[in-house]
Amino acid sequence: MENKMFCFQCQETAGCKGCTVMGVCGKTPEVAGLQDLLIYVTKGLSAVTSRLRAEGQKVCECCTCWYLLPCSA
Repeated sequence: MENKMFCFQCQETAGCKGCTVMGVCGKTPEVAGLQDLLIYVTKGLSAVTSRLRAEGQKVCECCTCWYLLPCSA
């Protein structure tokens, strides 16, 4: 049987093995997938901005513009 999800995102996971059908916390497979995607994208953005900073590039930290575009603030 194929698992609908594999979620180990919270302290509620059954037996510390992860939830595979529905989260013990009530999370659906769709929400677990979206949360995984959000973490993946956030880690990628962090890697890019860290590399830019290491190369001496200015990375905007304001909330009004996109990180990789020139800052308008």
